[in-house]
Amino acid sequence: MTTVSAIGSTAWTASTALARTPVAEATAAPPSTVLELARTAPAPTVYERPTGPTRSWASAPGDAISSLMQRNAANGTGSLASQWRGLGGALLTRLAEQGGDYRQTLVQHASGVAASDALASARDSAVTLQLRIRTQSGATVELSIAVSRGSGQIQGALQVDMRSSGALTDAERKALGALAEGLDKALAGLGRADQPQLDLSGLLAYDDKQLSSIELTVRSPRADDPLRSFSLQASAREKRIDMQGVAGTLSLRLDNAQPLATAREEVRQASIAQYLAQFEAAGQRGHIGAELVDQLRQAFAQLHGAHNTSGGQAQALDGTPQALQNQVAPLLSGLADFELRIAGEFRKTNDDGYLTEVSQARYEVAQQTSVQRTGNTGPTGDITVTQTRSAVLQAQVLRALGEAEIDLKGGNYHRTDIDDQSRGATTVATVQGRLVRAESEQADQQLLTYAKLLNHRAVQTHTEPRERHTREDLLPTVR
Repeated sequence: MTTVSAIGSTAWTASTALARTPVAEATAAPPSTVLELARTAPAPTVYERPTGPTRSWASAPGDAISSLMQRNAANGTGSLASQWRGLGGALLTRLAEQGGDYRQTLVQHASGVAASDALASARDSAVTLQLRIRTQSGATVELSIAVSRGSGQIQGALQVDMRSSGALTDAERKALGALAEGLDKALAGLGRADQPQLDLSGLLAYDDKQLSSIELTVRSPRADDPLRSFSLQASAREKRIDMQGVAGTLSLRLDNAQPLATAREEVRQASIAQYLAQFEAAGQRGHIGAELVDQLRQAFAQLHGAHNTSGGQAQALDGTPQALQNQVAPLLSGLADFELRIAGEFRKTNDDGYLTEVSQARYEVAQQTSVQRTGNTGPTGDITVTQTRSAVLQAQVLRALGEAEIDLKGGNYHRTDIDDQSRGATTVATVQGRLVRAESEQADQQLLTYAKLLNHRAVQTHTEPRERHTREDLLPTVR
């Protein structure tokens, strides 16, 4: 008879206890005698299962957030998005509805590891996420989530922490709770395993009557993670995104303190669309990875599209009548001044898996607006406004000579160098309270240098320089 003994909670192992089988003695017998041997039942085979991973909690797991942590921990091999799922929003909702600080830790570890040691290592080599929010009353709320994907006898860990530096008003708690869905959407995009996406509109729509600033940061210790680092900062002064991952690096800063009245929404949207098309064209010309270009487009559109409840960030220009500012504003882009930069190295393979192209590129774009007083402060409040635009694209593209793998070591490939620069300016001036000058100038220079290399020597070269200068009088459009 065979019996099975279940011990522990995970993988099965087998050990068989073999019993000695005695053999009966044989005696002499005539040919007609039948020899019978004694039959002994075999010893039972015992299958033992070692104790599986143990779950240790820092506090009794009887609440809703602990239940979310247990659900997410079951996806220990999944993406960061699966580990973060619902936790950020649940913590903000708890703060809005109940108040008070909260902290919980869940560690999955081998049975031989003491719970105290496992809990102490919960943040070792962990991906850390932190949301810091400052309220208008001066309190600071900090929310953090740490995800450890395990090492050695630690299979994984999840830790959440939320605390406030001071008492919160009911209105502030309500404003914090309103960010729950926006935070979850942001984390769902950032934590994707294939390609991080930016979905920040919900966070950027924070109630700035109650909250003065928000800051979201993510840090990963793994160089091969799709998202190595991320930072979003938003306040009345500026908005900023800094991002680094396998797709490349991205930095975008917006200056919220525009000194002019906000342009009509259709003007703003047209300017955003124009810049997005410009980014797409630069990505194609510089062979920049599509993933990085997508992230740039998302960041630019969402930061410029964000509106807070106080009705925009434009500030009145003291001494200049609002009606005059309203005349000047539509002639400009309608966008906050900004600086952006993306950079990275990119690779392409063909359908057969051969590496056929290697490129690296740097792309920078900026807008700057300056206002100069052109007379004594008085009823006319005359000004000259200059809005400059600049863009620089530098790239180097190495392509295989044929359909096979690119031969970088042997020095056999096509090489293309790109150096593009553009600069533009829009100038608007008023005299005696009316527009007297409104013009736009643009200068573009493009240079493409091509070489075919064999054994590291250029055997064929050519250049393609292009220049374009334009000037447009904008006064007829407002008369």
